[in-house]
Amino acid sequence: MKKQDLAPHIEWIIKNQSPDGSIAWDLNDKCDPWDHLECLIALAIWEEDKNFKKGIDWFLCNLDANSFIKSEFIKGQSSREYYEHHHAIYLAVPLYQHLLMSNNDNYVRKHLKTLNNLVEAVLDVRDDHGCFYWAHDEKGMCDNSLITATASIYLSLKCAINTFDYYGSKTNALKKELELIKESFKNSKSRFNRDGIDRSRFSMDLYYPFLAGLNENYQHLKDEMRKFYVESLGIKCVIEEPWVTFAESSELIIALCRANDFKMAEQIFNEITNFKDSEGILPTGYQYAEKIFWPEEKSSWTNAAYVIAADCLFDVTGKGKAILS
Repeated sequence: MKKQDLAPHIEWIIKNQSPDGSIAWDLNDKCDPWDHLECLIALAIWEEDKNFKKGIDWFLCNLDANSFIKSEFIKGQSSREYYEHHHAIYLAVPLYQHLLMSNNDNYVRKHLKTLNNLVEAVLDVRDDHGCFYWAHDEKGMCDNSLITATASIYLSLKCAINTFDYYGSKTNALKKELELIKESFKNSKSRFNRDGIDRSRFSMDLYYPFLAGLNENYQHLKDEMRKFYVESLGIKCVIEEPWVTFAESSELIIALCRANDFKMAEQIFNEITNFKDSEGILPTGYQYAEKIFWPEEKSSWTNAAYVIAADCLFDVTGKGKAILS
């Protein structure tokens, strides 16, 4: 795998970017801010500065006064009137990736105040047990905490710390907060999924804490992933559905790279690579009982996750990986 092999995925991401800088889910579709930032990580890896900065500008313009962002946009307008707390802070990851790729640190430096505001905002949305509320709206906090969202916040805070360290800012207090988050995650399992929904059905609830470094019992990951792995196809999104998805497969590859299981990571990578279309772009998923690609889309963030996974597995850039912070 060479960096140039990823060009079709980058071109597809750029094709999905609107003139205002937002990156749609698929052509003329909605924009999810977290997925938008996932695409910016891929653009940073590719060193596509123009489109990267355009995407950063759109994101910053849509942050509210409290350093959060609404959870969905359609044609430039917010379409969901609530804020998922892992979205805004995820900006730390593409910013840090850009810093790792660039010899010019002035761009990220000018965003340090915003990054600090994002950190303070997300640390302030925890319950008495130290767990992050999943979201809020005009009525207040959503009384629930989610495993994957918490892991994403944890990863984002690590990238923020690394960025602040680079510029010589004091981070001891923030590092202590990170330890508390890890402790509360381990000791407050009953605080997650308080809405009664069993999210262990979803593969991301298994692998994302490992991807983020929040859970380091990597043997557990290797044992449990077999429940979701379909040989020659990839990783199922939902355990009971005959449906593999290539973003989840790519993210598991990243988690396996963190676990130093490069053999299994490469096996899955090669398997999902076979599903690229004639233009070299990955669809969102494959329903193997019906033998159809479903849904009928080629999501930008799926292709972004594939780019990130390729860099983690094959080191196509020869530079640091923010996602493995």
